[in-house]
Order: sequence, then C-alpha cells, then structure tokens
Amino acid sequence: MTEITHQTVQLSTGIAMHVAEAGAGAPVVFCHGFPELWYSWRHQLPALAEAGWRAIAPDMRGYGGTDAPPNIADYTQEAICADMAALLDALGEEQAVFVGHDWGGAVVWNMAQHHPQRVRAVAGVNTPAAPRAPINPLEAMQMNPGRFDYQLYFQEPGVAEAELGADVQRTFTLMLRSSNAADRIDALAGTAGVRERGGLLVGMPEDAERSVMLTEEDLQVFVEAYERTGFRGGLNWYRNHGRNWEWSAAVEGRQIEQPALMVTAGRDPVLLPEMSQGMEDWIPNLARGHIEECAHWTQQEAPEELNRILLEWLAALP
Repeated sequence: MTEITHQTVQLSTGIAMHVAEAGAGAPVVFCHGFPELWYSWRHQLPALAEAGWRAIAPDMRGYGGTDAPPNIADYTQEAICADMAALLDALGEEQAVFVGHDWGGAVVWNMAQHHPQRVRAVAGVNTPAAPRAPINPLEAMQMNPGRFDYQLYFQEPGVAEAELGADVQRTFTLMLRSSNAADRIDALAGTAGVRERGGLLVGMPEDAERSVMLTEEDLQVFVEAYERTGFRGGLNWYRNHGRNWEWSAAVEGRQIEQPALMVTAGRDPVLLPEMSQGMEDWIPNLARGHIEECAHWTQQEAPEELNRILLEWLAALP
C-alpha cells in the first residue's frame, strides 16, 4: 500500500498549510471543497502515486490542519489561488495538474485563468467552469435562490457556524451521503428553502446512520477535525462572491487553453451535469467523463470510476 506522508508548509502568502502527498513524478494538486479536508482525496492519492504521479492534497485555507485567518476578506478566490501558487513554490514545482471538487473546482478553474503559467492541465469534478457572470452572483442568487438558497443562509457570520457546529457528528452523518438507496436521506437535496426552514439540517432525522460510502473511521476523521476547528473558515469562502466577481473582470473573455477535463455526476442535486453545457465554447481542449450513479461526493462515492477517468486523461496529456 502506498504511504501517504504529511507535512506543514509555510507559504509566502503568510499561512501554514497542511499537505498530504504520495508518490513521485509530475505533480497533481487536489483541491477539496466544503465541508471537507485533504482526506476527501484519500482514494485518489495512492492510485495516482502508483501510476507514477506526485499526488498532493492540501487542507485548503481555513480547513483542518491549515491556518484559518480571522477575516472574511482572507477567503477570496484571489487569496486562495495565491496559496496554490505559493504551495508550488514551497514544494519546488514550477507547474502542476490541478484537480478540484466543489469549491476546489472553482479554485482550479480560476488557477487556469489567473495563473496559467502554473497550470499544466486542469480538471473539475462536479464543478463546472463558467464565463464571468453579467452581475454579482450573490445578487443573482437573491433574485432567484432556488437550490442555492443555502448560500444565502451562509452569508450571515455565525448563523451556519452555530447550526453545523452544534452537533458535528450529526452534521457529517447527514451531509456526507451517497446516491446509494441504502443511504435514503440526503441533506444536499434540501438546499432550497433553507432560510425559510431556519437551517440547512432542520427537519432532518436526529438518529441517521452514517453513509454506506464511509467507514466509521472515515466519518470520525471529519468529525474530529471540525470539532477542533469549527466551520467558520470554510463558510467564509461563501462570503466573497462580490470580491471574487470583481477579481474575475481581469480575465473576462479569456479562454482556458490548457488541457481540461470535466467530470459530471448524474445524481448530484446541486451541481447538476447540465450546468457544464457550453464549456467547449471557451475551453477548446476539454475532455469529459460522467458517472451516472453518483451524487455530490464523487471522490468518496465512486473512487474507482473517478480514478479510472482521471488516470486515462492524465496518461494522454502532452
């Protein structure tokens, strides 16, 4: 079994970042989303290492063993992408392939546009790339919240922190669920109407069993990390839509030229596969993969299938 090693790296952006990695060779950096950790990529690191890659998975800014600065403005995409460039510097790498899921998907697509010289190739898992929106995305959500109402609920500092942190075991038991019928409930299917209900997990059962995609040990990795850190760092990513939109003006209209991969999941209730339509129009070197029987947590629900898609794509890179 390939060993996963851990280190804490001091970045030139001023934060200390916890990094897990496996293997040697050309680097692939994995960026996780909310509410996750480097551990979400535990199935990918050994698979890539065994195929001859240097697989690198940090706890992103605000998460796990990485520093969580105090201010909301410390969590812009500009700051987080600067972390990724600084991470390459600290690890002695000029370029890497970047793979991201959920918020990490936004990071890797932004890296490809704002730091193109650092990105050899880029892959989004569930998270599509989209051209710059005509208005601030937060304003668009306020006009038509739909399934993104949870992001409006996340805007008021302290509110979601209190709900999600009140019983961390319950939070992760309800949130980390697969499309398998045995899992029955899915908190992510209820991301509409969150403010009206008074919380993301309001009305969810108190006694749910953990998902079939997780061992008890897996679940406790997340629970123990968040009992220590709380949720504020990750939630602050959602509170910078306006700043991120302003930053994106600098690359408006620019194509993503690097080799790219979009992996969609047929049962994701939030990041729907159809959201990725039209990506070919401005990402000319786009390949695609699709996993139909898979919900939001693709790396954990369908690791073998995702690894196969990633490794075939990586092997074909110029």
